[in-house]
Amino acid sequence: KIIEVQESPFQVSHCAMLIGEPGNWKVIHSLSSSVSPIDGAQEQSLQRFLNESVPNSIIVQRFKSHPDTLSKIVNRVKYYSSIHKPFDHDFDRLDTTNFYCTELFQHCFQDILEKDIFQQYETTLTMGIYNLNAILDTSLFKTIINHHIIE
Repeated sequence: KIIEVQESPFQVSHCAMLIGEPGNWKVIHSLSSSVSPIDGAQEQSLQRFLNESVPNSIIVQRFKSHPDTLSKIVNRVKYYSSIHKPFDHDFDRLDTTNFYCTELFQHCFQDILEKDIFQQYETTLTMGIYNLNAILDTSLFKTIINHHIIE
C-alpha cells in the first residue's frame, strides 16, 4: 500500500496538479491502467478527480515561485499529459521512460528549476521512491486546503 511507504504525517497516496481557472479547473496526474482507461499522465476534470478521491482527504498546495516559473512548470506537466507519458508500474525513478504520480511532478519541477526539490524526500522504506513530503514542505509550498487538519 502506498500510504504505508510514505513517511508523511497525512494519509495521502496520490498527487496531481490543479490547472486552469475558476469554472474550468482540470487536474493532471499519472495513473495506472489498473484504475484508469489511460495508462500514465492524463488530464481530467476536477469534478471527476474529486469524485474518485477519498472524501475529506484533499490537500492543495501552491508552489512559492514567480508566476512565470509556475507557468513553465504547468506547461511541462501539460506536455507530459499530451504525450500520455506511461505510468511507472515498477516505481523506478532511475528509469525516465515512464513516471508514477510523484515522479511526474519531480521531473517537471526539475526540468524547469534545474534542481531536484524532491531528492531530500526519498523514502527510506522503499528503493528511492519520492514521497509526498516535498509537496508538504512549507518553505517551498503554501497550504491552500488541507482536509487532514481540523481547525
